[in-house]
Amino acid sequence: MRNSFKFIGKGATLLAATSLLMAVTAVIPAEAANKAGARCTKANAKTKIGGDNYVCTKNPTVKNARLTWVWVGCIDSNKLYLEANARLKTITESAAQATTMLDSEIAKLKAEAPADEAEAKIYDQKAADAKTKQAAALADAKLNTDAAAKAGATTAAGKQYTTNAATWTKAARSYELAAKNFERTAASLRDKINEVAKKEKQKLNVQQTVENSKTEVSSTLQNRRNACRPGL
Repeated sequence: MRNSFKFIGKGATLLAATSLLMAVTAVIPAEAANKAGARCTKANAKTKIGGDNYVCTKNPTVKNARLTWVWVGCIDSNKLYLEANARLKTITESAAQATTMLDSEIAKLKAEAPADEAEAKIYDQKAADAKTKQAAALADAKLNTDAAAKAGATTAAGKQYTTNAATWTKAARSYELAAKNFERTAASLRDKINEVAKKEKQKLNVQQTVENSKTEVSSTLQNRRNACRPGL
């Protein structure tokens, strides 16, 4: 009978101890054993520390890092930095190709510029000559129109003057069109010269895009440093 009581006593003690352990465990938060930056064992495990989300992983800013509890803000900042760095690489490569092409085009345009300007001046003169001939043709047309009026529109002379006036008016129109064509040709040649400035501006824009990307990388890198400080 004593032995039986002794067994029951031991069983009751064990039961009471187990109940006490369960009660204490229920009161202590699960993350109480975890600390920001502390070692952990299960990669990608998640927990909350101080109300913030943490993951068991290697801190991307620590050399030869081990698994520790890392703030998720660090992981997000690292992702943004890696994406910005990848974009910079792509943009830099594209910019190098674009710059090489633009340099080639600029050099060609500059080499052709003197000849283009000389040719443009030739067309300027042709346009001016055409306008002079147009003015002369219009003057002749007016003289013949006036002569037709004096001779009488129904007379043989009057009819001839009217025909002459129409011919000179038609010639004046042809000279006008020729002058406009010469002016357009001269303008087109000068557009090639002005294209150098446009290409130079494009080149600056390309270079600015690279600089903007570098600024983005620098900014995201600094954010990563701040978010990934060990123990944060």
